Amino acid sequence: MLTWIFHQIEHVTQLQYAMLHLIMARGCGGSMEEIIHHLRVKVEELLNARVDEINKIDNVPNNSVYKVIVSDKPYIFKRYRQRNWPEDGKLMFVHHKLMEHQIGCAKIIAFDRNDSYFQTGFLLEECLPGVNADHAAFDEEFGKEFYGKLARLISNIHEIPIENYGYIGAGIADYTSFIEFIQDKYDEIANGLITKKLFDQNHLLEIKKMVIDKLRSCDSLPSVLCHGDLSTKNVIINEAGNLTLIDWDDAMSYNWLADLSRMTYWMKFKYNQHEYELYRNIVLEHYSTVHAKSDFEVYENTFHVWIGLDHLNYNANAPQYQDMLTYFNETVERLGK
Repeated sequence: MLTWIFHQIEHVTQLQYAMLHLIMARGCGGSMEEIIHHLRVKVEELLNARVDEINKIDNVPNNSVYKVIVSDKPYIFKRYRQRNWPEDGKLMFVHHKLMEHQIGCAKIIAFDRNDSYFQTGFLLEECLPGVNADHAAFDEEFGKEFYGKLARLISNIHEIPIENYGYIGAGIADYTSFIEFIQDKYDEIANGLITKKLFDQNHLLEIKKMVIDKLRSCDSLPSVLCHGDLSTKNVIINEAGNLTLIDWDDAMSYNWLADLSRMTYWMKFKYNQHEYELYRNIVLEHYSTVHAKSDFEVYENTFHVWIGLDHLNYNANAPQYQDMLTYFNETVERLGK
């Protein structure tokens, strides 16, 4: 029988709490009281019912997320920081595709960027019952069972075809070639790193050539729905032990190798070497595909180079930057072997 332990939520000091409210209020152009008021009005309008309770969920990067209780039923209200991300139409399209293929997901009530108050956009969706897998106690047996189930779930998701590669938008991605998307995305990441003066331009061009040359041979793999951020923080486990993926903001149209590689990249920084190898092997054992699974061994490291640059750009000033840089250098060394 599956067992798990909820982590205790750390309380911030009154000063930290006040500062958080000030930052949030500035970002929305009003006081925290105004934000909560408009949130309450919007939810009551959409659900045609009275809001009983609103609680902000802490430790969520990028966006502001609230748990809203309406008639004893929980919902998630997400207020986006950027108006252009996730791209318009994507979340509703992904939601439709998951429902069409009978894959569990949180029901979306509304996604709107036309609201006069929440101008960068908001999402209202059902809050799934269960525990976030990032809050579960992972012993070896639980981990093996969890990653076996997750691999089977991802397999089903990767059976959903998407037209073209890259940003999904309302259903048709931008690039007819996977390698063209990889090249353009690499250049975008590289420009960020150069602007931040973290990497030399010529060094990044050398790495790009090796990455593109390596990945060009998997350009023929079909484009499929990819979650884009596969990790325990985006998995809900219900009482029966069933898994549901949440937070599809980073969904993209890649091939299956790219999505699995992003997950194993993240696993590198969560587990020790024994755990990493164990859970990675469980994923590959239970993942199902009509393509050669041996290809994963061929391309994983190259994808880790590409993904690693993206994480270095995003985490430029974060404490984990140095660990990510160390692993990035290791993956680059293996490129030429």
